[in-house]
Amino acid sequence: MNPKVQESETWIERGDQFAKKEEWSRSIECYNKAIEANPRSAFGYFKRGISLANKNKHQEALVDYNNSIVLNPNFSFAFFKRGSLYIEMRQYAAAIDDFDKAIENNPDFPFAYYKRGYCKMKLRDKDQAIADFTKAIELNPGYMLAYLNRGNIYFEKKDYETAVHDFTYAIQLDSQQEHALISRGIALGNLGRFKEAMKDYTRAIAINPKSLMAYTYRGLVYSKLKQFDKALDDYNHVLEMNPNSQEAYNNRGIAFFSLKEYERAISDYTKALSLKSDSPNLYFNRGNAYYHLKKFPEAIIDFDKAAELDHEMVQAYFARANTNVHMNNFKEAVKDYTRAITINPKLFQAYIGRGNAFMKLRHFKKAQEDFTLAIEIKPQYPQAYFNRGLAFRSENKIESAANDFNQFLKLTPPNTSAANQVKNWLRKNGFPVEE
Repeated sequence: MNPKVQESETWIERGDQFAKKEEWSRSIECYNKAIEANPRSAFGYFKRGISLANKNKHQEALVDYNNSIVLNPNFSFAFFKRGSLYIEMRQYAAAIDDFDKAIENNPDFPFAYYKRGYCKMKLRDKDQAIADFTKAIELNPGYMLAYLNRGNIYFEKKDYETAVHDFTYAIQLDSQQEHALISRGIALGNLGRFKEAMKDYTRAIAINPKSLMAYTYRGLVYSKLKQFDKALDDYNHVLEMNPNSQEAYNNRGIAFFSLKEYERAISDYTKALSLKSDSPNLYFNRGNAYYHLKKFPEAIIDFDKAAELDHEMVQAYFARANTNVHMNNFKEAVKDYTRAITINPKLFQAYIGRGNAFMKLRHFKKAQEDFTLAIEIKPQYPQAYFNRGLAFRSENKIESAANDFNQFLKLTPPNTSAANQVKNWLRKNGFPVEE
């Protein structure tokens, strides 16, 4: 063997010893000497590139990987490492080119398939990413990260059952995989399997007692199950760990609201707004709490702000309309109901609300039209027939009113106050009563 080549290999071996101990500066010194002894050592450049990359000297590492590849165009692992460096630099298209070359030189390279899939995932090429993760799993059935990321893509595609399947494999391969447990919990929640989801979040918390995500999502599941006290405990844990979590204040506010503790809900929404003042949802939530406390002017102010921040926020216009009705501002209510209908023409509640406002304004024909539109959207909603019956009665269209009142009786529980009033009116006016 050429003495210089032998000297170079000796320095590479010394450099490797330092690299194993993560003494990158000393390993670089050895690789420098290896390259001085043999400037055509593809392995010397390659090894020095790895050490430079570990010191976050990306451009210098890139030069070394380039030199390694020029000296050995079939060096699969050099393409792989350069591709991995491109990932750190967020140059995903360049990384894909390198992983293509790595796979071309070594078709049985599971890590290259995985990383190429990761890049495609970042570039939103979901189907191709799935194909690469699947190939990585075929070559290495124990590749936990491939299952985890393939599951993430299936989740994004809303294929929650398949996502759960992949997350389950990831957990079987690594029972301490907190992120897989949380991801599976979220997927299970989207499938309505809340108790299973809760178990996953609880396992994640056992692994990492400071997991903000696990406490947050478990709190949301408790809220879904109407176990609001337990939800509050989880949100309190989040706030103990992160007192500036706007999301936790909002979630806790929603739990307080559900418990009808409106003042405490307002306090949390206000704190959340102090952390994020441009959230239309927070203004809407606080406005809703004011509304339930009958603090209508304060509610209007918050609904105004929500609509200002999001011109398409249908619930803000609808809620402001309802608030204006309580303040007897019926013309303003009609404007807001109309805006809500423009955004969502299928919002039958807005037609009913606008119809009621027209009734207050004695625009009975317009009210009839709105109640009819609500019935077309939701034919089984009894209140729409009752309200239209009142509108017909107000114009002395007694037969039409009677037909609507009888339809109302068919759809509503018997012996309620409204049902009994309708029956009495029908009998008094000589109409048969649907029993």
